[in-house]
Amino acid sequence: MTYGPRVVHVIAEFSSHEAMGRTVTETASRVPGEHHVVTTRAHDGADAFASMHELGGRVATFPVGRTGALAGVLDGLRPDVVHLHAGALGPLQAALTVLRKHPTVLTAYAWPTVPGPGAWKRASVAEMRASNVLQPRVALTTLLPPPLAVAALRYAGIRTVLTPDPRVAARLAGHRWLQVRRLPSGAPQDERRATYRADQPVIVFAGRAESVRGLDTLLAAFPLVRREVPDARLRLLLIPRPELATILAAAGHADGVEVVTEPVKDLLAELAAAQVGTWPFKFDYTTSPPAMAVAEAMSVGLPVVATDVACVRAVLEPGVNGLAVPPADPAALAGALTVLLRDQASWQHYADAGVRSVRERLGWDRAADVTAEAYAAALA
Repeated sequence: MTYGPRVVHVIAEFSSHEAMGRTVTETASRVPGEHHVVTTRAHDGADAFASMHELGGRVATFPVGRTGALAGVLDGLRPDVVHLHAGALGPLQAALTVLRKHPTVLTAYAWPTVPGPGAWKRASVAEMRASNVLQPRVALTTLLPPPLAVAALRYAGIRTVLTPDPRVAARLAGHRWLQVRRLPSGAPQDERRATYRADQPVIVFAGRAESVRGLDTLLAAFPLVRREVPDARLRLLLIPRPELATILAAAGHADGVEVVTEPVKDLLAELAAAQVGTWPFKFDYTTSPPAMAVAEAMSVGLPVVATDVACVRAVLEPGVNGLAVPPADPAALAGALTVLLRDQASWQHYADAGVRSVRERLGWDRAADVTAEAYAAALA
């Protein structure tokens, strides 16, 4: 028998391998209740839920344009709580009549904005448009005034907003009737641990093969690392994208680089087998906060070097549980990587701090507790 509320998760597109879909899946496995998903399309993960409903339509505008179909599903499921998973436009979506009928909790994962003038030189317009960085909805959220978002939340009757993004929390804060809670950046608990090794140390990157993720920066930095650590190796665990061939051709042949484009069966095992993990993203919203691969690296005690951008900042505290460098700076990236590869004391400090961050602040169990409290508040 299932105890707890009947929760319907409304999300534009679902994949348990992406940050938002992973959060929904981990929530359903940890928060008691009957969990359902309504989305435009689901790529996987149906077994984790009581039911999954695909409505079709455009991902970018969901649920606008599919409100009739959404209303039919909600009427049939009769949820105790609707959990809307969205970005900065979530408050406006929550104000739709079809959702306003139900107690609703909003998780606003990010408030992306168009990169400032200084950031445009880090990638071409085509590269930014092919990623999350320069989508049409980003122009809308850039122009969205926080007072309008707050007014929409009040009209929708939403009293609790969860977010892993500090910027969302800052823009919605300051209203007594609205509780904005930081959603812990979920990471698994795992007993495997990375170990320091001075001979043939491995630097690992895992993610999409995109310029905006700093793959070209990393390939430019690696020869600088090899000058100081000649037997260092770079292992790239890539989700292939059209840019990959161009990125590799521009970097030229480099000794010690291994490119893996086949799916990895056990990412945590790959991370635990390396000595340093790096995610040199070029923009604040290269991915939706949190950058989960960074949190997963910390969970197995792998020291992390990343850039000081918003999606990483939801996980990494510079100088506390990892090292941060400026975006698109190969020399700075190489310097930070070299420090961890050559200094065992620094390596151990960040290995221990990462595990501690996951245990105390970033774990999925803590995220589930915060979410369950939000459901209880909505029901009350």
